[in-house]
Amino acid sequence: MRIAALYIPEGHLPHIFGIGHRELTLNFGGRNLYSIVNYAVDEVRLNPLYLEDIFNDGIALFSCIVGSNGGGKTSILKLITSSWHCFYVIENEDDEYWLTDSPEDFHRIYYTPYLNDQAFSAVRENGKDLSKFSLLKNDNHGDSGLLEDFLEAHFSENIKRWIKFNHFYRQLEGLNVTLPTFENLTFSLKHFDLSVHTPDRFHNTPYQLRGVIKLLLNKIKDEANSEEIKALEGHDPRNEDVNHIYFPIRFKYDLYELALAKLVSIFERNGNRFLSEGTLPENFADGLAGLDVRSSIQLFLENAGVYSGKINYKLSEHMDLLKLIDYIISLVGPDRVTDNWRRITINESEALNVIALYDAFNESFNNDWFSFDEKPMFGLSPDIAVSSGEQSFLNLFSTLYFHSSNIIAGIDIDQYNFHSLKGIKEDILLLLDEGDNAFHPQWKKAYIKYLREILPLIFKGFKIQVIITSHDPLTLSDLPKNNVVYLERVDGQTSVGKSDSKRTFGANIADLLKDSFFIHDGQIGDFVATQIDKVIRDIRSGQISSDRRVEIQRVITSIDEPVLKYKLAEMLSETLGDRIFELQLIDEEIRRLERRRGKL
Repeated sequence: MRIAALYIPEGHLPHIFGIGHRELTLNFGGRNLYSIVNYAVDEVRLNPLYLEDIFNDGIALFSCIVGSNGGGKTSILKLITSSWHCFYVIENEDDEYWLTDSPEDFHRIYYTPYLNDQAFSAVRENGKDLSKFSLLKNDNHGDSGLLEDFLEAHFSENIKRWIKFNHFYRQLEGLNVTLPTFENLTFSLKHFDLSVHTPDRFHNTPYQLRGVIKLLLNKIKDEANSEEIKALEGHDPRNEDVNHIYFPIRFKYDLYELALAKLVSIFERNGNRFLSEGTLPENFADGLAGLDVRSSIQLFLENAGVYSGKINYKLSEHMDLLKLIDYIISLVGPDRVTDNWRRITINESEALNVIALYDAFNESFNNDWFSFDEKPMFGLSPDIAVSSGEQSFLNLFSTLYFHSSNIIAGIDIDQYNFHSLKGIKEDILLLLDEGDNAFHPQWKKAYIKYLREILPLIFKGFKIQVIITSHDPLTLSDLPKNNVVYLERVDGQTSVGKSDSKRTFGANIADLLKDSFFIHDGQIGDFVATQIDKVIRDIRSGQISSDRRVEIQRVITSIDEPVLKYKLAEMLSETLGDRIFELQLIDEEIRRLERRRGKL
């Protein structure tokens, strides 16, 4: 299936379209073009530019919305994502079509790289807001704090998404973009309520488990102190170099404490569902007396649990926690320490392994007994500055890859909408609001190609439809004109342009700028256009001082458009009655052409 047209009835158009618009139909380039009047399909005609044989690449339909600044592109995407008042023409592969007010058979994903001032208050069922604002909020997991901490948490989660997508992307054939490699990253342990600052905080953790958890916390402190004292024997504790000795020890035991805090966080997230339903063998605490911390945690996981009715649930389902702890501890060493014992340095491959082990442990709680606890145990920060273009590319595709992974795992992470995966079937509608922001022109030229190649692999097994917005003519040249919606803003109101006279598919950049982006006053920069106007005005006046003559000649020499350059030189020669400058330019052009000829 695909959404071939959007119908916005009277009274529900965004205000930017003006009061005079009673209803509106936008076609996205399906097999047919539709006219809708008064909630009914009024006319259906074959779309002569529908290229099924060319676009048979796993994407059911690819469309673009272009227009003036403030013309309503984002408003249209938001209507499709969340409005309760729009109607849609749905097409299937058998040439059948129907009009419906429910887009919820499509899993609608809205993405924008821009930081807006709010997220969707309601996305409707089976919709997902992946805007920058929503990601910021979700990556902070409901925490509040200073802006610096807020952004640090978001950037850390971004890095994790980048690393996972890097691994996925590098396995693909025919790579077109070289993504940055993170040689070194700072791996930092996060803080939980139970660890470091606010110990022994229990609200919803089962009563029966609290005593043993406190006993384990005390064992961690005692064993850490003992290990540190032993390691520092014979060393001056005032020497700055000794941090390479005791920092790894503190990191290790803070990690143990953090692991217990994560378990408690999972219990706390569950509410008081198992407040009195914890299970442990009798005299379990006595069996911990002769064990070290790691063995004690293992024994706890093997024996602790909860019950519901006659069914017992054991924490032994989550032994991946020990795999995670053991692997992280294996990375710790004197050469890894930083100026903070809760931070070590690791490489990208090690980071990927940690992420995979953590995901396996964390996702194991996404079941009928517990719920996924998104609060992270660790953060990551790279040692390199990633360019704005690379960030834009990584943010777009890694966010979509992250969401695809969550779909597969059945994990719904959203601070705003708790039904973003409910009813998900096989159809996905991607709404990308200027996803190519900050791309290098070479990447913009390949933007549609990248989307067509990568999206079917990210959302493998799903049928995908894509609607983008863009300001870039290079992007538009990859789409037939009937796949483009043109919004033009005039005198404060937006109108919808017709595609009949437009040029897009394979058109050159000058035609695209003029026809599709409503640029009516030339295809050069406004600044140089002003300077050229001044040159022409002064030449026509016939009153040119010697200094102004030199300035004009310098401007003309700098112009790289040959027709304009030689016409201005000719005009200057006629005014001055002196053709020396014009002949100099011609001679230079002859020499350039001769050099070019010699290379052929």
